[in-house]
Amino acid sequence: MAVKKYPPLDLVAPVVFVIIFIVTLIFSRFEPHVEEVDRNYVREHAAMPGYILVDARPEEQYYGKSPRPGIPGGHIPGAVSFPLTDLNIRAAAAALAQSGITKDKTIIVYCNTGVLSGRFADSLVRRFNFSASMIKNYRGSTVDWVLGRGNILLPLDHETGFLDNETWGK
Repeated sequence: MAVKKYPPLDLVAPVVFVIIFIVTLIFSRFEPHVEEVDRNYVREHAAMPGYILVDARPEEQYYGKSPRPGIPGGHIPGAVSFPLTDLNIRAAAAALAQSGITKDKTIIVYCNTGVLSGRFADSLVRRFNFSASMIKNYRGSTVDWVLGRGNILLPLDHETGFLDNETWGK
């Protein structure tokens, strides 16, 4: 009985890699993508009809508590609070609707830096069947917002997260 010979691994591995890469590339083109937006987009669209600005951070940060040095507490004017953790409650779909976060609006989500809000946006698309084209993630979020001249956070007596107020807004 003859022993069957297989091609050497150094020939098979690159071929398998290329096949996996091509399949991944093909399927990623069909994956819904949430658009990332900047401070100017938020400034221009947040107060417009058909748009809703959502703060995905814990409520204490929304109401003014700084989470850590260098990160301000407070929220962008006009934002509604809907913490990411609240998407895990049983009645999350009803709570979203009650907060005005509905599929017929363009939803702009933010947090401290854009990471948490990215997870929130992804959850809206994957778990709650929102259209990815209607969800925007504000990359940079609160940290970026305060860098914009004239931008404020509410409440006005929020914790800045800075050791001195000289750093605020510069």
